[in-house]
Amino acid sequence: MKALSKSDLEIYASFLSKNLEGRHLSSPILYTEKAFFYRLSGKGGSRFSIVLDEECPRVYIAEESIGVTSIASHFFDQLKKEIVNPYIEKVETYGEDRILKFSLIAINNVFKEEKRNLYIELFPHHPNLVVADEDNRIILCYKVSHADDERPLLKGMTYEAPKKNKFAAKPSSFDPKAFEEECYLAEEVLSNKRKNDRFAYLFKALRNRKKLLERKLVSLDKDIAEANTHLDDGRFGDAIYMSMDEIAPKASSFIYEGEEIKLDPSRSAAENANAYYKRAKKAKMTLKQVDISKEKASKELEEITASLSQLEHADELGLEMMAKELDMAIVNQSKKKGAHEWRGLSVSSLPYYAEYKGTKILFGKTSKQNDCLTFLFETAKDHLWFHVMGNSGSHVIIKKDDPSEEEINIAASIALLNSKQEEGEVMMAFRKDVRKGSVSGQAIVKTFKTLRLNKLNKETKKLLSEAKRYSF
Repeated sequence: MKALSKSDLEIYASFLSKNLEGRHLSSPILYTEKAFFYRLSGKGGSRFSIVLDEECPRVYIAEESIGVTSIASHFFDQLKKEIVNPYIEKVETYGEDRILKFSLIAINNVFKEEKRNLYIELFPHHPNLVVADEDNRIILCYKVSHADDERPLLKGMTYEAPKKNKFAAKPSSFDPKAFEEECYLAEEVLSNKRKNDRFAYLFKALRNRKKLLERKLVSLDKDIAEANTHLDDGRFGDAIYMSMDEIAPKASSFIYEGEEIKLDPSRSAAENANAYYKRAKKAKMTLKQVDISKEKASKELEEITASLSQLEHADELGLEMMAKELDMAIVNQSKKKGAHEWRGLSVSSLPYYAEYKGTKILFGKTSKQNDCLTFLFETAKDHLWFHVMGNSGSHVIIKKDDPSEEEINIAASIALLNSKQEEGEVMMAFRKDVRKGSVSGQAIVKTFKTLRLNKLNKETKKLLSEAKRYSF
């Protein structure tokens, strides 16, 4: 994605002017540290976005609102105080560089209208957002500069555009709608950054635990290899007793049946024999204990790896919703350093999938799997969701846009069969119309259609018998 040029911005400012003037900005959200989202009043797009990305700073109108909680920052708190539910009077370019000026009317803390100028500097590597009063005195800056800078940006000073040679006029084929589509697609990067920032503690704890377990398994393998070298030490002890009269005092070794057996010269023959017996016994005990430790560590590593995989592919809204219920935290079991237990997602929370002619149909067998599938995984909002009517059972999702009638029939049949029904009614809805209930596995469906199946699709039982755990 390329940053806007001056000529592009001239075209885009005209587009924004037609689509934003006369509308209000409300319900501000700080989506990431550098992304500000506002709800737009009226028709023609429901969200106005300001993204102060270093490589490609941008503003755009998006059709879809984002219902997430705002993160916090001192600048954002000040911004909300200075610009409350502003009315957009005018949108235009400002100065000779890539600056957008929004002339706003806002409500102050004593409920009186005040004029505000919002300047959005779309300079790659130096983006900025500046709020000024009607006399252009600076009230607030995203990036503050010092008084001795070439262009000081400090509270109380008059805002001025940077002094710069005029850009040479270039013909532009800029398409505002295509640009906004690019901006919308780039939100996936913002979403991942926000998720990683908000849940960094969780990802860090799990990744550290994973590394620790991997190192532990390597260490246990070394212990096994070392123990295996001492399993036969008992026969060396036997050999010492059999050759007691032949071993010279303070000998460092002796030959028994053509094999050299090492000795500790500072010990007696009996003491050397007992040392060999102890090593053999310790080797057997080590192998027994290491097998138990290795099995336990391997199982925990499998659970941690599965949890990371699920969290990394999780929808942020679902992640936030599931955090409390699944107690997603590393919990200290004792004061002993490194003693932890992971009480969250696991292999058992991964749903299943059946593959029909290349299309994956996902379903849960337990309430936890149903919750993870519907409310945690990053499936598309327009993917179809199924559940048997009036009974407990599987949540089923077709992981495909615009599935065929046959694929819909298969998914509905899976929902029925997993509820031990050969026929019946199945509800079908878009995933975006399903929200989480108050108990595990419960779903509340806003809008749905009812499908009546008088018999199961003949492929269903075979597909279910071949179903596998879903992996990313």
